[in-house]
Parts: sequence; C-alpha cells; structure tokens
Amino acid sequence: MRQFILRAVNLALILAIGVCYQQYALPRAAEVEEYNQQAAQAEALAEEYAAMEAAALNQAAEEAESGYQDGTYTGVGTGFGGEITLSVTIEGGEITEVEIVSAPGEDSSYLSQAETLLDSIVTAQSAELDTVSGATFSSTGILEAARNALEEASQ
Repeated sequence: MRQFILRAVNLALILAIGVCYQQYALPRAAEVEEYNQQAAQAEALAEEYAAMEAAALNQAAEEAESGYQDGTYTGVGTGFGGEITLSVTIEGGEITEVEIVSAPGEDSSYLSQAETLLDSIVTAQSAELDTVSGATFSSTGILEAARNALEEASQ
C-alpha cells in the first residue's frame, strides 16, 4: 500500500510539473514565433533597403559614366519662398561645384539647412537625393534646380 501511495504521489507531481511546463511553454513558444517573424521581416526590409541603395548607386554611377559636358550650367527650381537658381560646374565630365546663385524669397533658416545638399550633390555626382528634413521645400527647390542644370549639361 505504501508503494502505491508513493507512486501515486510521484505521478501527481509529474503531472503537476507537466501542467506547469505547458502553461509556461505555450506562451513562450508564441513569443519565440513572433520574434522569429519580426526578425524575418527585419531581414527582408534590410535586403530591400540594400537593393534600393545598390540601385541608387548604380544610377549615380551610370550618370557619372555618361559624363556631362564641361562648363557651368544654371538651373532653376521652386523652393519654399519662390525660385532658387543654382550654378553647377562640370569639369572632366564630373560635377565639381554647386552654388546657389539666388534665392530671394527663401527663409534663411530653411535655406541654410537645405544648403547641405550642395556638397551631397558633388559627392553623389547626382541630384537624385533625399530632401533635408525640416527644410523640405527649400531642399526640393535645390534638387529641382540641380536636375535642370544637369539635364542641360548632359545634352
């Protein structure tokens, strides 16, 4: 009889441990599954971003390879306060300098934020860049003016 009671108690303990484990394991398994899904989504986004970045670099390289005609070209774009006029200098088929010629209606604080694009255009050898956050309209005007000037330089 004593052995029967010990076996029954052992069986009850084993069942209790199994039930407790199930209560912990099932929610944990769901958490692990959710984490794995998020990790897979993050990896897919990283791959998509890498592909987009590679495409942008290829486009910039193609533009650089196509070469621009040497000279200084002027382009006009619409910014926050009106027209922005840029001067783009091409030497050896590459963009060497981008300057703002005039931007009479632009707010100076927005324009100064957007001016960071001038060096970025030279570095990227392209006007296909993202706008500057906080100076979106001025940035858009600068990029539009640069594209217009580069279009003239590629003819």
